[in-house]
Amino acid sequence: MNIVTLSFDMAAAVHQLFVRARRFYYMVMLFGHRCPKCKGSLMMIAEGRCKCDSCKYEFDPTVEFQRCSSCGGIPVLRVRRYQCRKCGIDIRSTFLFDGLVFDSGYFCRKMAESRQRKKEQKQRVREMLEQCRSEPLTLDAPDLNSIAGLIDALNGLTTGIDVAIPIELKGKFDLNLYQRHIESFLDTEPTNLREIPPLTENLRLDLVWRFIAAIFLDHAGMINVYQQDQNIWVMKN
Repeated sequence: MNIVTLSFDMAAAVHQLFVRARRFYYMVMLFGHRCPKCKGSLMMIAEGRCKCDSCKYEFDPTVEFQRCSSCGGIPVLRVRRYQCRKCGIDIRSTFLFDGLVFDSGYFCRKMAESRQRKKEQKQRVREMLEQCRSEPLTLDAPDLNSIAGLIDALNGLTTGIDVAIPIELKGKFDLNLYQRHIESFLDTEPTNLREIPPLTENLRLDLVWRFIAAIFLDHAGMINVYQQDQNIWVMKN
């Protein structure tokens, strides 16, 4: 004997018996009731819902046909159970076989309220984060003459480009412009700083400004900068 196979066969047979018993129960309960619109025959299509075979009108048979045993009031669906509209006592539906009926309007309202609460919560978090932000960081144009030997050190990084570097650079360097320019050529793979196209005709000066901008961006945590021999490599952080 294959007990596993017999068990599945038995479960399938019980399920079929259950389906037929449920169908027979609804046939008995709807027997003698007719569609309130066209007097056609009825059939159950879901828990708490029946449909007319003729005009296809759908309605709740408990609300339409059943009445309160205490006061004769009309049942009304409250979330997951029926209550008398007059006296408020619970009414056990004779048109439910073994399932539960749900007030779809109630659950739609609750879902809408839940979505609204989540939306309001996100807005509150967003406002809280905006209040915690620091003030915008403004960086003045760097004065290379303020640090002794800085220009000579930068010149050592730009060997091979025979263009004279001007002494006075203050007021000509646009950090934001070079930041956008450098970031537009960066990827997750390292890029040689020399290979980024210049923004000015003075190639040596432009490379110096690219290097300065890269240092600022590195300190700001926006890019990674490292040196290998005479090459400066930059990449996204």
